[in-house]
Amino acid sequence: MEQKIRNITAFDWLTFILFLSVSAIGIGMIYSVDFHSSTQFAFKQSAWLIISILIGFSLFFIPTRIIKNWSSLFYLIGILLLAGLFVFGEKISGSLSWYRIGGMSFQPSELVKLTTTLGLAKLLSEYNFSLKNLKDIIKTVFLIGTPLLLILLQPDVGTVITFIALLPVLYREGLKTSLLLVLFWIIATFIITIYVGFKNTALAYLSFTFIIILYIFFKIRKQKWIFIFLTLIFLVTSVLFSLFTSFVFNHLLLPHQQKRIELMIGKIKDDKGVGYHLKQSLIAISNGKWTGKGWLQGSQMRGHYVPEQHTDYIFTALAEQFGWWGSLGFLALYFLLIWRIYYLAERQKTIFSRVTGYALASFLAVHLFINLLMITGWFPTIGIPIIFVSYGGSSLLSFTLFLLLFLALDARRREEY
Repeated sequence: MEQKIRNITAFDWLTFILFLSVSAIGIGMIYSVDFHSSTQFAFKQSAWLIISILIGFSLFFIPTRIIKNWSSLFYLIGILLLAGLFVFGEKISGSLSWYRIGGMSFQPSELVKLTTTLGLAKLLSEYNFSLKNLKDIIKTVFLIGTPLLLILLQPDVGTVITFIALLPVLYREGLKTSLLLVLFWIIATFIITIYVGFKNTALAYLSFTFIIILYIFFKIRKQKWIFIFLTLIFLVTSVLFSLFTSFVFNHLLLPHQQKRIELMIGKIKDDKGVGYHLKQSLIAISNGKWTGKGWLQGSQMRGHYVPEQHTDYIFTALAEQFGWWGSLGFLALYFLLIWRIYYLAERQKTIFSRVTGYALASFLAVHLFINLLMITGWFPTIGIPIIFVSYGGSSLLSFTLFLLLFLALDARRREEY
């Protein structure tokens, strides 16, 4: 009993208050969006928040060693939930990403962000594990890649993209910076392939490789054949990835997702079709100006011109009602929450707890960043919500559990060895 009391007093209440504040703002924005028609979403979000907190605090009494030892089981459950979608799942908006239970729906890919993190945390904390070892890198890629493949097959490309949040985690635990160059190459190849097509991309890489080989042949004297061989490997890899990108874009993405990506990179213009979301979003943001239209006010919000405003476009409601100053205040609060979690993660005594904290903060940051890019036209609309703010029981439950689990680990950090 004394130990549990000591853990409760060590609980980081500042982070919890920041979380409650952000969640309360989210409920307020959801309420304002539906105030003139229905407030059911706000009440549902409030109920999910209360349920999530109650379940989350129950994790506080589970010993760290049990959480760590069961992490592989949690990871496996996440994989089974994803695989079960192909048998028992329900397709919503063209994606087989949901379980329907009575009148409720649940998206397991949100929970899998937590279960994958736990599996990764256990793997990285194993004795003699090193991200400088090729064998261990392959294990890590397999662990992260398995759920990503299952999510991609739903298809839910948006959720797959959010797993980029695990890169800072891997970098913190020793992965080489060369991975960032690989990431840049992947993004560049993706954009070029979408914009000019696979054949032109392959031709461009072939021409570039030919020039490099000529340079190596005439300018480099020592080990030229090794450099030529590595250049050819780069060519083959680039062409194969371009082919994979073309297949995913043309066969796995839905037509409206394809058009949104083409709209983002400037390949097409469409203010009435897929560009309608973006146009209405920008109007709502600009309407707010510096101080906003006021609580429950705003032509875009009251007229329901912004589609899915209580989910993906929730920030536009905030911007129109409270303006730039209100938006900056909210972002400052959210960034403070993210920074606080990173701070707590750095003070952990074990790799397991540190990885859990880093992953949580990174997922929050990636979701926020992509959502802001999405509503301002710098990224396609692919269903990336602002965690704790946008409407959605699956996301709210999963990340509340994520947060309270980490805070429980942090409260017991002095006991860890």
